[in-house]
Amino acid sequence: MLRLPPLNALRAFESAARRASFKRAAEELCVTQGAVSRHIRKLEDSLGVRLFTRRHRQVILTREGEDYLAVVRDAFARIAQATTELRSRGDDRMLRVKLPITCAVRWLVPRLARFHAQHPDLSVQITTSHDPVDFDREDIDVAVHYGAGIPPALAGEKMFGEVLIPICSPKLLARRLPLKRPRDLANHVLLHSIRRPNDWKQWLEAAGAGDVEGEHGLTFENSSLTYQGAAQGLGLAVAQLAFVADDLEAGQLAAPFKRRVRNDVAYNLVYPRERANLKKIRDFQSWIAREAAATRSAIG
Repeated sequence: MLRLPPLNALRAFESAARRASFKRAAEELCVTQGAVSRHIRKLEDSLGVRLFTRRHRQVILTREGEDYLAVVRDAFARIAQATTELRSRGDDRMLRVKLPITCAVRWLVPRLARFHAQHPDLSVQITTSHDPVDFDREDIDVAVHYGAGIPPALAGEKMFGEVLIPICSPKLLARRLPLKRPRDLANHVLLHSIRRPNDWKQWLEAAGAGDVEGEHGLTFENSSLTYQGAAQGLGLAVAQLAFVADDLEAGQLAAPFKRRVRNDVAYNLVYPRERANLKKIRDFQSWIAREAAATRSAIG
């Protein structure tokens, strides 16, 4: 019979080693700091060696602890991989996607029919949130991550970058109020998203109109509602070009100024490395790569 230490003790050891703290390990595992300390002490007693050197508010792995950690991490990785593969066998017809709400409403959902036409046997479940995905705690297969790059612990690829441009209803351009220069914006209603309070300021400064008051106007909960307000003629909004390119081409929105502002952030498709070979993720990644390439071409 194999003589194995309790799994809870191994989890406590791995977490404490990774975070160099019994306290932070306890927070991660949702137990008390005393429980973590007892688990590790019992593990050390059963092994007959000290795994940590205890210091004030810090614990440091001993040489024996470092050697043991390498084996424990490899074992956990193998268990996680096997678990993922087994779960996928009974869940290979459902793809769960998490992404920011505006990216979902303005970009993914309008294209989703094309994916379904190519993969009619695969169901897609969409979850929207601005919070970063936690694949360890959430039942999510792939996510769209907004940021400067792909998190080191995840696999994936860049979809498209962020380009800002003012938009409005074509009817607004036909009104008598002039809208030929960025400074003319001082006489118009500006629309804002609560989640993106600096877009107008950034664009106005780039356009040489930093003295225009860019904080007045109407404010909405998210960018999707802000763009809808612009389409309804309520005023002008600064939009992420990738999310309005289709409407601009269709003439449902207008871009009164050519000035574009590029930021060093992007929308990235991400997923756990151990799930990279799952067929449903490969199929979705392949499809979304083609869609994203078309968007990159559209926004230059």
